[in-house]
Amino acid sequence: YTRHMPVDSPGKKRKNSTDKPVLIVAGGGGAFAHPTHCFEEQISVGEDQYVRECAYPSQKVSKNLSWLNLWQFRWRNWRFDILWAVTYFGMASSFFPLCGVYDDYLNNNSSQSLGGLLLWTLRRVLYLMSKIFVSGRVSLFFLIFIIGLTFGFTDKSHLKWRVHLSWSVLHALAHISSALLVLLFVECMAEFVMKEGIIASQNAGNAQSLSIGLASSIFDEYNAHFSHVLEDFHIVGNSTIFQPSQGILQSCRTDERMYEKLSSAFSWLYREAPLLKTALAVFDLPGAIGSTHLEMCKVLCAGDSPCTWSNEFMIYQQIDRLTILKYLSSIGLYFVIFAVPIAGNVFGSWLALSLVVFNCQYDEGFSSLRMEHYKNWLKFKIDSNGDLEMFAIGLKRVPKHWKKDPQWVGHRKEGAVTAPSWSLKTPSKWVPWRKSKKFLPEVIDHLKIKAESS
Repeated sequence: YTRHMPVDSPGKKRKNSTDKPVLIVAGGGGAFAHPTHCFEEQISVGEDQYVRECAYPSQKVSKNLSWLNLWQFRWRNWRFDILWAVTYFGMASSFFPLCGVYDDYLNNNSSQSLGGLLLWTLRRVLYLMSKIFVSGRVSLFFLIFIIGLTFGFTDKSHLKWRVHLSWSVLHALAHISSALLVLLFVECMAEFVMKEGIIASQNAGNAQSLSIGLASSIFDEYNAHFSHVLEDFHIVGNSTIFQPSQGILQSCRTDERMYEKLSSAFSWLYREAPLLKTALAVFDLPGAIGSTHLEMCKVLCAGDSPCTWSNEFMIYQQIDRLTILKYLSSIGLYFVIFAVPIAGNVFGSWLALSLVVFNCQYDEGFSSLRMEHYKNWLKFKIDSNGDLEMFAIGLKRVPKHWKKDPQWVGHRKEGAVTAPSWSLKTPSKWVPWRKSKKFLPEVIDHLKIKAESS
């Protein structure tokens, strides 16, 4: 809600003009609250000058609400997670795997200091960003996509073209840097857990295990203590106790035939298909990442080929497609878990800064909050003197839980004439679940327009 009054001069000492109309925007009944600080306080309509006299919510409250995008954007708009996951993984896909990235970090930050970590991260992110333009394939496509998307999404109605371009590029660079930062983190962690012997891995050409993997450990524990349970079930299921004789085969009950089919199916899963070990391997993704990482790096780094920050395309084609798919699907899960929250916070921060600093993106910034509060509507009254009175009614907080009002008498019965709703003491059928002062409406603005003498 805003009210602009006509003025003769927009300076400090202004005198309201009475021969010009009053401009009122009453849009407080929509699906979500809109900001009021993003619009000019002084406006011109033709040759007439107007100054804003009232706004609901106030400009201060409106700016404070804009900052909610910092931490509320992602959980209120979780459907964007799919877009973030695909885009971020696409921007980093050309660099998997970063062979020797953890050793590179140790060589450049031997003291393990925080400053060394930040400096190494900044250098590597900038270097990877440059490699996207030089040798990137899929990553280059997604980089161009994110730049075009951010440029087209940025509202240019309140920005000059230089500011619009700069703000769009900064937004894109924030997403690109975040994707590469997550790439460095997951690849460093993949090599860290192998170097420290946390997960099972194998030497090249040697089947000697360096440590105990999670899935292997659980499966060995099962074989030692619990396998006899399923083995006994398998033996019982295939014993002659459940095999009907030829004489009573026709009269075999339906439940016995069903049990025989289930027993045969279980026997196939237990004997032929590695069902249990496969299920346990799902929970051993670090082991799958470690083994495939070593296998791929063995091929990529053969013959002293550069394999840390870039991969030779022809050498990369020598890796089996199944190995590549296994590695990307395994490490991609961890990548997405870290990338999606960061992407949501980057976009939410960009929206908040756009609203507060540049006074733009007001539709996107407040629709993302889905705030149903700060409703308002107008009431008009013509008094006995013919003057028009306007009352702007505001509701700061909208109740989310309702119950039926037991005092409501607005039921329409057959043949009965009911009074109009405005004359009823309880005109609403529903009332808030709990009473609170914040749910009470209040007069936020009042205006009286004198009747003109005829």
